[in-house]
Amino acid sequence: SGCTIPAAWCEAHHLTPWTHGGPTNLDDGILLCPHHHHLAHDHRYDMQRHPDGTLTFHRRT
Repeated sequence: SGCTIPAAWCEAHHLTPWTHGGPTNLDDGILLCPHHHHLAHDHRYDMQRHPDGTLTFHRRT
C-alpha cells in the first residue's frame, strides 16, 4: 500500500477472518493503519498481498 504510518499507530488485522476459521497467530496477522484497515473490511475493495509482503487495494468493479 506504500503506507508510511508508524507501527505504533497501526491496528492488527487477520488475513483470514476468525469468522472463516482464521487462526489467532502472528503468521495470519498484519499491521494496517486505520485507513487501510477500514479498506480491508470494506466489501467495495479488494486487498491483494504480494510475495514481498506489500499490499495493494483496488476498488471492485
